[in-house]
Amino acid sequence: MKDLGKKQERFYIKWKECRKKKFLFIFLRGTVYLGLPIGVLLFFVDSHFKTENMHLSGFLTSITLCGIGGLFFGLNQFERTEKKYLNLIEDEEILKGIKILETGKTWDYENLVINKQDNETLLVKNKLFWLDDSNALSENLDECLNLVMKDFERLKTNTDFDLFSSNYKVRVQVYNNSEKETPLIEITM
Repeated sequence: MKDLGKKQERFYIKWKECRKKKFLFIFLRGTVYLGLPIGVLLFFVDSHFKTENMHLSGFLTSITLCGIGGLFFGLNQFERTEKKYLNLIEDEEILKGIKILETGKTWDYENLVINKQDNETLLVKNKLFWLDDSNALSENLDECLNLVMKDFERLKTNTDFDLFSSNYKVRVQVYNNSEKETPLIEITM
């Protein structure tokens, strides 16, 4: 795993277990910790802190509405935290991929198949096949090439991979779903 600070390591360990209980997290963070206190506070403010203005129906309405609203907040918080966790995991996968490439082996990453041709070139190919021989039109080829390049550029947003790949020329190839050895299109960056 990538060297994490103590805070990131605690987050990683804690969230690894916490993410397994998604609904509990959403309910506690959204409804219990946020929705209910706000609902009670709004109930008291609405009744002007006078007992003669406090009615059970107003209390239940306030608690219910804020509790439901809190669920949306809890879901949003869960998704943001999950994204942060997945970025940490992706960093780990990319570091493993860099080690694989350094040993001269082929690395499969999402839609890409990457290998080191020699000490100067990284060869990037598509793993998913969008085209067959019958619809290999130039506009389709350009679209496929753009998708592969977009995936590679997204991979380069990782600073470790960007640093690694900056030492190489990059050849991008797009293949169809036939068994041909010749790429449909190829560019060098």
